[in-house]
Amino acid sequence: MPYLIAPVFNSTTLRPVRIELPQSFLLLSGEEKLYKLASRFLKNQMDESRLLFDRKVRADSLFLFAEYPDLKVRQDQAWIEEIEQKLNLAALDGICSIPYIITAQPPVFGITYLKRSNDGKKFIFDERTEEIFQSLIWDKPSLPQLAVRRYALSLEKKNLEDQLLDLWIALESLFVPDGKKGEITYKLRLRMAYYFGDTYAEREQVAQFVKRSYNHRSEIVHSGKLLGKALEHDVRRLRQMARAVILNTAMEGITLQELRIRLDELVIAGESYASRYKPAFFERVNLESINKRKS
Repeated sequence: MPYLIAPVFNSTTLRPVRIELPQSFLLLSGEEKLYKLASRFLKNQMDESRLLFDRKVRADSLFLFAEYPDLKVRQDQAWIEEIEQKLNLAALDGICSIPYIITAQPPVFGITYLKRSNDGKKFIFDERTEEIFQSLIWDKPSLPQLAVRRYALSLEKKNLEDQLLDLWIALESLFVPDGKKGEITYKLRLRMAYYFGDTYAEREQVAQFVKRSYNHRSEIVHSGKLLGKALEHDVRRLRQMARAVILNTAMEGITLQELRIRLDELVIAGESYASRYKPAFFERVNLESINKRKS
């Protein structure tokens, strides 16, 4: 039987993994044979350097595996991209990617290049990440598509300015879909402060961060300013914020219009989102040092 193998670049697991996915796919780790096959065929033929493979794929990495009778890789490309997208949403930190697919009908092996591998911190597939990933795959919550698309695009960008712009587009679509020119920054500060902050001090922290980071966004868009490594902190925090809201709205099953109504209620009531609505699932953002700037 022909089969498909796709290593999940930059991923690592703390124990062997075997997860059944739709369409007869499996997500595996700890399978030495899969690693050896990927190493043997990808290392010499991939467009990127051989050293990159050794840095990004190990025996304890995740691998997609499927028996593949028709070997029609392009037809399943969207599904494989969805798996990558949901893996990255499931993890609090780290970035993975699925840039290559090996198809095999021994002794014939083929390689399909999908995309450049993403850069970033090691993606660790722990128990919490697995729990969220399984829910995204099997419960199929309705995800805010524009926010998800921009979040995924931000992971693929090398330039920090581009990452920041994608993440702000995602956050604007979540927090100010009703925003008009001249009031977007004000609404972002207020709504994000009450969404993420439980106390006055935390809300003030969030509001200051939003103001500063959105000013960076405006400088990039309107003057083409390049801020480079000064944006690392902003990007890291914005990514955590966008991910949290995407997951929270999806798991709670509310629309963006319902989210906006709730956010305005919070401001009137002077309460935090978690305390007022008590959602069963609520990913928080660590606000410690949110306004810390790297020297």
